[in-house]
Amino acid sequence: MIEIHVRLFATLRQLAGWSQQPLELPEGATLDEALAAIDQRFPALTIGRRTFYAAVNQEYAKGDQVLHNGDEVAIFPPVSGGSTA
Repeated sequence: MIEIHVRLFATLRQLAGWSQQPLELPEGATLDEALAAIDQRFPALTIGRRTFYAAVNQEYAKGDQVLHNGDEVAIFPPVSGGSTA
């Protein structure tokens, strides 16, 4: 087993009521498998039905990326806006 650290941002953090949680996964688990486990453990987040970005250790990641013990997985919704000043 490995333990990763899940961090949520913006509306996802508000929905979950937490910003960081540890998550145990089997050795060799991918980001997609971690996201499925998060969806199962925290169904209110509805990760599987949302548009979001994910990063592993502060770098954007794709679903097939293999995770390792101690990795940080950050999940955040798309953002928009800004100033045209």
